[in-house]
Amino acid sequence: MGSDVAAQIKQRAFELGFAACGIVQANPVDKNVADRYSNWLQDGKHGSMSYLERNMELRFDPESLFPGVKSIIVVAMNYKPQTLQSPELPQIAYYAYGRDYHKVVKKQLNTLLEYIVKEIAPECNGRAFADSAPIMERYWAQQAGLGWIGKNGLLIIPRIGSYIVLGELFVDVDIPADKPLIRNFCGNCMACLEACPTKALYAPGIIDARKCISYMTIEAKGEIPRELSSALGNRLYGCDACQQCCPHNRKTSATTVTDFLPKPELFGLSIEAILAMDEEEFDRISAGSPIRRAGLDALKKTAQIVKDNQNNKS
Repeated sequence: MGSDVAAQIKQRAFELGFAACGIVQANPVDKNVADRYSNWLQDGKHGSMSYLERNMELRFDPESLFPGVKSIIVVAMNYKPQTLQSPELPQIAYYAYGRDYHKVVKKQLNTLLEYIVKEIAPECNGRAFADSAPIMERYWAQQAGLGWIGKNGLLIIPRIGSYIVLGELFVDVDIPADKPLIRNFCGNCMACLEACPTKALYAPGIIDARKCISYMTIEAKGEIPRELSSALGNRLYGCDACQQCCPHNRKTSATTVTDFLPKPELFGLSIEAILAMDEEEFDRISAGSPIRRAGLDALKKTAQIVKDNQNNKS
């Protein structure tokens, strides 16, 4: 296949709402990268997220995940909000303002696959992923030339920033690959490390998930450590501190993806409403939202901490 085929695929990806698209050969993950990941796990920095330890052969070798794979099409979708919550309300991470991105990205990737089969390569077989399998997503995005991995550990795309979610389409046809983005444009900036409320981000690109507010309010099942609870401030679900301070996010455009527009039922939630909520109401307002992952009990637990923080502040 020629470079015109890659251009066709990228053009269709942009039409489907993706902000960036790149292509990389499906080789095994670089050993140095794999070793760093394994060492991070051995140090226990992943907390209770045991799923990160499983299926390592799938994580490091695309062929094991999708036999016959030759190319990986990597896409990014922008979720930077057009409007923000009132600062007085319990704060929800920007990516959770709208519909669950897993469903949005995967649906559009499957549409892209249909296009490839119909218009380019009828013999093509593929499989779409959106944070739904053991894949080194940011690694592949960098290898596909989308951006670089910043000091906040997130992929940063030039002129787009880091308010993005990633997806991958594994295909069994050869498509001309893009060059990886080698240069890191963070320079001497340390804004994200300085802004991290709990110092979970303790070295450039390295995070101790056990101290991360996103982990504590979404993934962790136990109690939030008392010594860290005050650092939550009024954050109810997730944390954007290491992105809000990033210079590469300042002059970027807001999302045009309608699925990522704020869900009114969540956007204006008060502490009182959360603490008084029953399961039926939670199921209603969290339908199709990433917030459902936390569950009502965890949401109430965090809401009580936010309320205590507000009382201590006043």
